[in-house]
Amino acid sequence: MRAFNWLILGCLLGLGLVCPPAFALEGPIVATDNVKAHLVSETNAIGPGQAIWVALELDIRDGWHTYWRNPGDSGQATSLAWTLPPGFSAGDIVWTTPHRFEVTPLVNYGYAKHAMHLVQITAPTTLQAGHSILEAKASWLVCSDVCIPEDVTLKLTLPTGTAPGALDPAAAAAFSAARSDLPSTAPAPTSVDVQNGQVVLTLGKDWGATLSQIKSLAFFPYDEGGIEYAAPQTLSRTRDSVQLTVKAGYQPPKTGPVRGILLATEDSGGATVSVPMEISAAFVALGAKSAVATAAPEAPAIPSLILFAILGGLILNLMPCVFPVLSIKAIGLVEQAKKEPAAVRAKGLVFAAGVIASMLSLAVVLLALRAGGEEIGWGFQLQSPLFVTLMIYLLMSIGLNLSGVFEVGGGLAGVGDGLTRGDSYRASFFTGVLTTLVATPCTAPFMAAAVGVALTKPPAVALSIFASVGIGLSLPYLMLSFAPWTRRILPKPGAWMDTLKQIFAFPMYASAAWLLWVLAQQTSSLGLGAALAGALLIALAAWAYQKSKFSGASGRVLALCTTVVAVGLALFLPWRYADVATAAPGTNTAREVDAWQPYDAARVADLRAQGRPLLVNFTASWCLTCLVNERNAFADSAVQAIFHDKGVTLMKGDWTNRDPAITKALSDFGRGGVPLYVVYNAKPGSSEPLVLPQLLTASIVRDAFASLPNGVLK
Repeated sequence: MRAFNWLILGCLLGLGLVCPPAFALEGPIVATDNVKAHLVSETNAIGPGQAIWVALELDIRDGWHTYWRNPGDSGQATSLAWTLPPGFSAGDIVWTTPHRFEVTPLVNYGYAKHAMHLVQITAPTTLQAGHSILEAKASWLVCSDVCIPEDVTLKLTLPTGTAPGALDPAAAAAFSAARSDLPSTAPAPTSVDVQNGQVVLTLGKDWGATLSQIKSLAFFPYDEGGIEYAAPQTLSRTRDSVQLTVKAGYQPPKTGPVRGILLATEDSGGATVSVPMEISAAFVALGAKSAVATAAPEAPAIPSLILFAILGGLILNLMPCVFPVLSIKAIGLVEQAKKEPAAVRAKGLVFAAGVIASMLSLAVVLLALRAGGEEIGWGFQLQSPLFVTLMIYLLMSIGLNLSGVFEVGGGLAGVGDGLTRGDSYRASFFTGVLTTLVATPCTAPFMAAAVGVALTKPPAVALSIFASVGIGLSLPYLMLSFAPWTRRILPKPGAWMDTLKQIFAFPMYASAAWLLWVLAQQTSSLGLGAALAGALLIALAAWAYQKSKFSGASGRVLALCTTVVAVGLALFLPWRYADVATAAPGTNTAREVDAWQPYDAARVADLRAQGRPLLVNFTASWCLTCLVNERNAFADSAVQAIFHDKGVTLMKGDWTNRDPAITKALSDFGRGGVPLYVVYNAKPGSSEPLVLPQLLTASIVRDAFASLPNGVLK
């Protein structure tokens, strides 16, 4: 009897070795409240160097859904984080065609009831016989009336051998069904254009007979924000093309390719079938008429931009850092004009040359960096803590000179002040350079649009716009140089000029203090301490240099050595410590009230889709216009009450340090710098953004939200 039992057991084992199992090779099922998940392999084993397909299979509770790679108006794509044996590698998820879920006014893309997410796994060529365990952390968002983020850890044990594994018949049906939902490659190229807020996809004559078979089209974009997902998608035909038009989203495509899935409903032998096709559409103009319509405004637009740039440069003269620099030079003109009128005119031109040359130099650097892929904008030089520290030194040394602590006799002992101090042509030129450096951090009214557009134009047009800013910035000094009647409105020279010169030292100190505050937003306490120590050393150098003029030979050597060492240490400290532990891009470094959230493009899209009122404040610590607006308009008690009563979400895009995400957001609105104030959902039923003026008042902000009832989605 015992021998018979052993015989039966041996037969069963033999059958197990000869016949494959009747079930697919899959890992254990892990269940959450709403989803059952497991990993399944298309093959019954894996061999050296073999690439096989594995799927994350999700069985989703009725009435719930998970999300595609682009979730639509809200949601989060399913993801896999693999932990694999040495030498193994995993590809990205290959996404099947999603379904469209409409929850007015939102549209999402995802999967209901069942989803198969395919991933290719490749084994190392040195794989030994035995088994390997594939492990993955799967994360998804599952939604019905509410959304629940879930994640599980899944495992799949794969037999390994010296020969490639064979396809598993038990898994064939599931993988075949998944592949039938994968998009095929489109039979011909597709073009795309964006006009008047509409994204237009064109299927041209290269599509042949397919065009006549298409009854409807639906576009599922891979990239978020390109279209408004809930907007109607309209099909139209011409003699040899089919066009699909949909409203552009909050981040419309600007350059190709535009990638996604076109789901076509076609006639096939009298039956209607759905055919998903993957497209990669290149930007192509929609025809001569469209091209002319787009290009026509270009000619008058450039002169307008140049005019705005000149006006913006002119207004920059009123900035607190610029006005004292120009005033100091204007004082000298009064007396010098009587003796050397020709020299005054020449120095006015040299000053303008310094402004324009430095403006063009900054523009060339900016355009070159942007051409190389860098996300930077106007005022980018003040995003460098090292540059800010050196500017503090320069302004402080000018202030000390105006206060009479030292007088420049030439050479390096002037700590850079000799470049701008005095009546020489060199001083006039470098005064223009200094004026540009302290003027560019903020974009004045009229100037923002010009500079923002300039960054998107060909270099010749861009440089002409930047040069126009320089012309506007230098106009007041040129008028004083060439128009005697403008000088007559200035007081006559006298002893008061020395007193006024000393008074103008204090705006210089104030500007240095402001830049010190900017630096505090950019760097660590160590970097700030290094700048403070450096400023003290600059003061020591100025004092020692002045003492050297009235000392004996040995005293002069000691004083000059002290000056050189102090300046050297002052320069070394920021070079070594200014960039230590700078604030991370995207953090809210302005240290304002907790009501302001850090800028987050995804959060903006989410709030916009929900219809919630939102104010986005793109600002920087080095932008004086921004700070004035924040202290006056936003801090107004009535404005604060509006924000509270109407449930306005406040978001701050802090550009004090370089942040590519914020630079891109500015560029999307045609701006190259801050401030920029964007309001969303300020009127019921309207999702179009509202851009507020750069110079704000409390009434402007209140009026922006006036039409909203109190308690909107608080």
